[in-house]
Amino acid sequence: MMLASLLTAGGLVMSGCAKAPEGERKIDGVRFESEIAKAGDALEISYRVVNDADVDVYVVDSVPTYANGALQPASADTVYVLGSGGSRAEVSKRVFALPDDTSFAQMPAVGWVELAAGEELERNVRVPLPLEEYRPFDDDSVPQLPDPVEEVIFCVGVLDLRDLYPDGVPAEVTGLAHSDSAAEAQQIFCSDPASLG
Repeated sequence: MMLASLLTAGGLVMSGCAKAPEGERKIDGVRFESEIAKAGDALEISYRVVNDADVDVYVVDSVPTYANGALQPASADTVYVLGSGGSRAEVSKRVFALPDDTSFAQMPAVGWVELAAGEELERNVRVPLPLEEYRPFDDDSVPQLPDPVEEVIFCVGVLDLRDLYPDGVPAEVTGLAHSDSAAEAQQIFCSDPASLG
């Protein structure tokens, strides 16, 4: 059952950016396409990021998980699930600004895929239903998952790291911790809302 009925191109549903957080970077030349489908007890999300910009960008591709009270390595199969206003949920792979007065024994960090100018990335994500909240922080800085959830958007963060790494991103660096500077280097691309009804 298709949840999004939008302009299609190349078999994917074209998506606009449903949110524009304050201070977000604008990266000219990067395109995002996505498709959300309900398949039994899960959401099947397919998406593509195309880098037509003249700079390399970094697409958030993996999110850290917790198991037995300990932070685990970031996984491409993990997504954040949080509120996005009203009865809408956000399913996402992105970085978040660090809340005030928040500290961690080990700061959670996302992983990325480098996307050189002219390259593209395609991914599929399966998210179990009903949606289960998974937020980067437990405070009020990130909206809680609403109950009930009536619609969902899928978002991906794309990073322009030239300010953070003026001499280029070192090869051994494969991800970034949540922080204000990380959030400022990120453009968030989101699908249009899809109904879960």
